[in-house]
Amino acid sequence: MTDASAAPLRGGAVGSVTAALAVAAHGMAGGGYPHGSALALLVVVSIGIGALTAIPRRSTVLLPALMGGQLLAHVALSLTDMSGSMSEHQHSLLPSAAMIGFHAAASIVAGLLIAAAERLYGPITSVVRAVLALLAPLPDGSAVGRVRFSVAMPSVDGTALDWVISRRGPPV
Repeated sequence: MTDASAAPLRGGAVGSVTAALAVAAHGMAGGGYPHGSALALLVVVSIGIGALTAIPRRSTVLLPALMGGQLLAHVALSLTDMSGSMSEHQHSLLPSAAMIGFHAAASIVAGLLIAAAERLYGPITSVVRAVLALLAPLPDGSAVGRVRFSVAMPSVDGTALDWVISRRGPPV
């Protein structure tokens, strides 16, 4: 990883890709859109996987996190389907060989895209910063000025802020 500030973006990308791939696979299998507890479990899995990969200097966990996220999302969606939901779609807790292959291929492609975006984050942001500096330059920081202000302090009986302190005690 070239830029430590790209780590949260990587985590967000991995979390959102995990959810998107899981919903797409679930829908292609005839399950429809997740709702209720399935959606809640999918959000928890996606946030957890995203947080795991948002740690700086941990780019080696990208592909295992994507594949593990797909497995956990499949289990989350399968558990909620097995509980007798309204849809007619039910599948086993363990994915089939074809489903594993498609999820693995999609995870590899997504991992390559996220790694490429992470590599390009530094150069792209430096170009954007340079262009924005030309369009709207920042104020010169060398001219340090002093700001003077005064606060009027109310005085009661000659003591500043004496009116703020309460003299009343608790009821007897």
